[in-house]
Amino acid sequence: MLANLAARRTAAQLRPRLGHVSRRFASTSGGSSSSPSSIFRTIRSFSVYTSIAGIAYTVGSFYPPTLATYVSPRPAPPPLHPSDPEAVTYVAMLEDSLQRLAPLQRHREASTPGEWYEARPYAKIPPERRVNSLTGGALHGPGKLALPPLVRAKWDNSEALVFVHVGSALCGHEGIVHGGLLATLLDETLGRQALINLPDKIGVTAYLNLNYKAPTRADQFLVIKTRLVEVKGRKSKVAGAIEDMDGNVLVEAEALFIQPRYAKLLNTARMHELLGEPKESQEPIVEGANAPVPVNPPSGPPLVAGVKA
Repeated sequence: MLANLAARRTAAQLRPRLGHVSRRFASTSGGSSSSPSSIFRTIRSFSVYTSIAGIAYTVGSFYPPTLATYVSPRPAPPPLHPSDPEAVTYVAMLEDSLQRLAPLQRHREASTPGEWYEARPYAKIPPERRVNSLTGGALHGPGKLALPPLVRAKWDNSEALVFVHVGSALCGHEGIVHGGLLATLLDETLGRQALINLPDKIGVTAYLNLNYKAPTRADQFLVIKTRLVEVKGRKSKVAGAIEDMDGNVLVEAEALFIQPRYAKLLNTARMHELLGEPKESQEPIVEGANAPVPVNPPSGPPLVAGVKA
C-alpha cells in the first residue's frame, strides 16, 4: 500500500519534468527544420547586395561622381611633346572644340553686329620673344595652355570674355588646376582689360584679390569674364571671374593696375598692337596679340634707368 502511494507520488512529480523535456526537444527539432531556409535567405541577401555593389562600381567607373574624382583621381597620361606629330592633331582638335563651344556660339549669335570684336593674344608674338613669356611660352603647349586665348571684347573696352583651355599638366592636386595658375590667368586677363583703358596701354599690378569658390578640374575649357570698374587718370580698377562651360563660378577677382610715369618713354604704338586693340574703322579683328606686361611693382626698381614709377 505504502509502496503504491510512493510510486504514484513519484510519477506525479516526474510528469511535469517529462513534459518540459518533451517541449524542449520539440522546440529544438522545429529550429533545426527552419535552419535551411534561414541559410537560403542569407545567401539570397548576399547575392542581392553583391549585385548592387557590382552595378554601382561599374557605373561609377564610367561616370564617377565629382567627389570621387577629387578624393581618388585617375592619373592622367603625360602631355605630348610639341614636336610629336600627334600634338598637331591634338591642338587642331582643341581649336575645333573651342570654336564649337556653346557659350561662345551663343554669345556670337546674341551680340549686336559691330558691338564686339575678337582677338587671339599670343598668336602673333615672335618665337624669340615668346620663349621668355610665362603663359605664351613656358606654359604653352599640349597638356598645358595648348591654345592662344580667344578674346571677345566690347568695342568700348568695358568688358570681355576670354576662352582658354587648361590641360592636365597644370595641376597642384591630381586633376585639379593649381590655384597659382588660375591667379596668373586672372592677372593677365584682368591686366588686358585694365591696360587697354589706360592712356598709354602700359601698366603694372598694384593688387590682385582672389576668392576661390570651387575646385577647377583640369582638361577643360574655361571662360574668364572681365569688366572695367573704374578709370581714374593712371589707375584702372577691374573685376572678373573664371567660370566653366556650365556657368559655375570657380574664382572671383578684382584688381588695380597703375600706369607708371615712364610709360610715355616706351613704344606705346607697339602695345596698342599687342593688346589687340580695335582700329578706329571698327573692322573685325580676327587675330591679335598680347605681349607679357612688365610686373615690377610701383615701389620696385624702375624699368628704365633714371626714371621713377
